[in-house]
Amino acid sequence: MKSLLKALLLSFIFFNLAQNPIRAEKPTLPGYSQVHIILGDEAGRVEKLVAGLLKERILEKSKLKISISKESATDNAGGLVIYLGIPENHALLQQQFEKRRIQALTALAPGIEGFLLQQVDLNLVLAAGIDDRGCLYAAGELLRQLTFGENQIQLPQNLIIRTAPAFGIRGTQFGQSGVAKSLAKVRDWTDAETQRVILDYALAGANIFSVDNGPMYEFIKSYGLMTQGGFGANTAPENKNPEWRASESIGRENYVCPSVPAARAFMLQKFEEFAKTAPSYDLLKFHGGDGGGCECDLCKPYGLTFIELVADMAAIFHRYHPATKVYFTNQKFDNADDEAIFAYLNEKPRDWLWAWGYGPGSDATTWQPGHRQTHRMDLFRYPGFGPYGLYPQEILRQMPARHKLVYFNEITHWRYAQHAYIQMYPRADKNGDLPPHWGHDIYERKPDQYLTQVYNRLTFFAWPRQYHRIFNDLMRYGVGDITHSSGNHDHFNQWMWQRLLWAPRTSVEDVVDEYARAWFGPEAASLMAKAIFQLEENLEEIPGTPLTEKGGIDSYYRMVTEAGKLMPENWKSNNWLWRMFLQKGALDRYTQLAVGQQIQIQTEIENLITANPEKDITDQILLSALEKLKTSADETSEMVSLKAEATQLGEESNALFGTRNEGLFNLNHDFIGLGWLERQLNRALAAKEVERNTLLAMITDYDNPGEGGQYDNLGTANPAPNVVFGYPYDHGQPFVQEMLSEGNRPSQRSMHFTQDEAQGVTLHYQDLDPKATYKIRLTLVRPWFQERYAMRMNQKSETIYADNEVLAQDIELPLQMSDQFTFEVPVRLTKDGELTIRFQKAADVATGDRVTVEQWRNSGGWGTLVSEVWLIKN
Repeated sequence: MKSLLKALLLSFIFFNLAQNPIRAEKPTLPGYSQVHIILGDEAGRVEKLVAGLLKERILEKSKLKISISKESATDNAGGLVIYLGIPENHALLQQQFEKRRIQALTALAPGIEGFLLQQVDLNLVLAAGIDDRGCLYAAGELLRQLTFGENQIQLPQNLIIRTAPAFGIRGTQFGQSGVAKSLAKVRDWTDAETQRVILDYALAGANIFSVDNGPMYEFIKSYGLMTQGGFGANTAPENKNPEWRASESIGRENYVCPSVPAARAFMLQKFEEFAKTAPSYDLLKFHGGDGGGCECDLCKPYGLTFIELVADMAAIFHRYHPATKVYFTNQKFDNADDEAIFAYLNEKPRDWLWAWGYGPGSDATTWQPGHRQTHRMDLFRYPGFGPYGLYPQEILRQMPARHKLVYFNEITHWRYAQHAYIQMYPRADKNGDLPPHWGHDIYERKPDQYLTQVYNRLTFFAWPRQYHRIFNDLMRYGVGDITHSSGNHDHFNQWMWQRLLWAPRTSVEDVVDEYARAWFGPEAASLMAKAIFQLEENLEEIPGTPLTEKGGIDSYYRMVTEAGKLMPENWKSNNWLWRMFLQKGALDRYTQLAVGQQIQIQTEIENLITANPEKDITDQILLSALEKLKTSADETSEMVSLKAEATQLGEESNALFGTRNEGLFNLNHDFIGLGWLERQLNRALAAKEVERNTLLAMITDYDNPGEGGQYDNLGTANPAPNVVFGYPYDHGQPFVQEMLSEGNRPSQRSMHFTQDEAQGVTLHYQDLDPKATYKIRLTLVRPWFQERYAMRMNQKSETIYADNEVLAQDIELPLQMSDQFTFEVPVRLTKDGELTIRFQKAADVATGDRVTVEQWRNSGGWGTLVSEVWLIKN
């Protein structure tokens, strides 16, 4: 009876551990100052490498005596003994399975790539992998379970974990970003450091990496891991023939048109040379329209042109590498492109194709940067779990069952990206379609308006809750993910993704707790976990709570600082990651103080003006206000201290691991539009009394339209109740900070726009006083464009209508720095109590052939543009 109860209890424990191997911290056993890793006599190359890696990683934290030997050379070793390897290669490991009646490792229990990690007595741990990678993952789990002292290690009590990954494809990219090198001014990684990054993700559960042919390919394969290669089906920067050039969606010139026979033949020959010299990748990805594609009429639908070219290339590759699995991505493809691919796949078996890849711009039910031009509005009948999962379901429904869905998720940018802050509301697609109201939470998430001025798209950040939601919405439909990573700034996001690919039911709290313990140690783990959740909150714009009022900025900084004090020296001395988290805290706090200081100066100037009657505001008062503005760049002692701390931390993290926060070099900003205030003061100084009073009233009571008036602040989530047509501007592709001057007030930097539509931005007013007269004041500004887009951006002006009467014909919008324009509204137009203000694009804007107009739209073209509108009752 006792045996039966014991068996049932063990079964219950086993079931729960198998379902969720990530567990809360448990009491530990006495420490070990000696470790002996015992390999089987038949151990293979990977098992030996894993043993060496395990030894190396333990010694980084704890100075122990560690030996590695084969089972036949072991002589009553003391300390902690670890039997590591595949049971079939390890007689002593097999004996323990038999002696203790441990269930053999099978393809179902624990599963492919799985392992058993079990302490069977006080001094013996079994780390058994079902295969080579299982051994690697067993070592990773053991490292996460250990408690590292300076001279000893400890294990949790009752250690038993039997688990295998939930997804067959678990990978990412690796390397340093160009932003880190150019803006953060970091040193280059050594080969050993690049290898370390690969192994960090592998120990977390990754099994495949995107890599070029060369030493890193060989290194990855040496650990029994998989590799992915990539090829752009029409990518040819070397092409000099203008007749071959593709009509790429935003006009980039490094691509050829596959419908030109000579260009297609050129690409097939180029691919042949690639295939001859390429290694035998496990997967080969052909990316679609994100950075490629052709919009010309000969290629339409481009999806069919593309997939037929990829089929020919796959045939070539399979001649040299028959075992490689091929997939493609449909990035930036339109509905017609996708439908053409579905028809092609369903026409007959396409045995050369393994999977459909789903990356940035692939989703037909979200309006994300990348500007897919049409969307599947028919899929919005019911929300289900939200818009993210609607199109993956549809792909599985339409695609033959022989093909898989694999993801290429982008979790490396914090704004203007696939799953990041979209930055502004979506613009209407080519059909005029916009997302339904129930999917708007995606677009209403915005980055903090001040922090976004300091940090690049590729900045250090962590998003546990948002990415946990994305993962659970998407990954249930695919076989795995090889995420897009552009550097090491997304460390937490990528690590969490690998852990969820292993155990997707893990709660976000457990993932963060495990990360904190694994990278900062048990003493600091609790504070670091809280800090990571707080960081995610800090990055978001919170309506009604500006950066200056976010208590989480200071609490995050203090939590990470305190965590550093709790970390023992064996954890802290070389911990580049903790230094990156603390740099972020110091720089966020510096920014908060800088914004607060600028707001204080603005308030003092406003008070200086309002303290005096209008007629008594002398030149001297205005000169005093201008002098106050000169102090806006002064640093408080706290700001000086924070910058010095961030500088020191950056030097240390760069020395330790070639990483640093680029925001350190980008702290000087006009956060609130003091440039506009300075211009307004100078204008007032030069003006006569009546005009001076009007200019000064704009400073002290900016958005007040006066009694009976109305004010619309156009742009994302701003109060613009009278706007009936148009949508917030996305500042082109990609968002570039220099497009608008920081001297603009925040309300002047955001705006509504239209593209090539016949109707421009429109406001409609009701319930006006039919006996009154009105005037309209407008804030107008137009962006600067990067050279590669500027060639097609001829829009500079717009016409303004009141009802159907012209208020201003082809008025030119100021470049980068806004200005305000006032027009009297004819009284006859408001006698009915209503008024429509409508903007119309210039006659020569968005004209020409279809391709030219589409490229103009896709690269940020605007037809009408307006930032603010005051309807003022005279």
